[in-house]
Amino acid sequence: MADELKWLQDPITKETIYFKLPVKQLKEVKRFPAPIVIKHKDHYLICYVDSHYQLADTEVAVAAVDAHSKG
Repeated sequence: MADELKWLQDPITKETIYFKLPVKQLKEVKRFPAPIVIKHKDHYLICYVDSHYQLADTEVAVAAVDAHSKG
């Protein structure tokens, strides 16, 4: 169940994104829903999975990458 690919539609590009969950790390999570960060092109998507590793009924939050470092 958790080994199969999950998918969601990117709200920015409208493309379908397929991803695999980090099952080892999720086994150590104590509270659900747990956030999963997915990098797609020039932005990140944050989705949440429940204790059965299914996508939770939480809207996908989008964060644009804007930061630059000097050095």
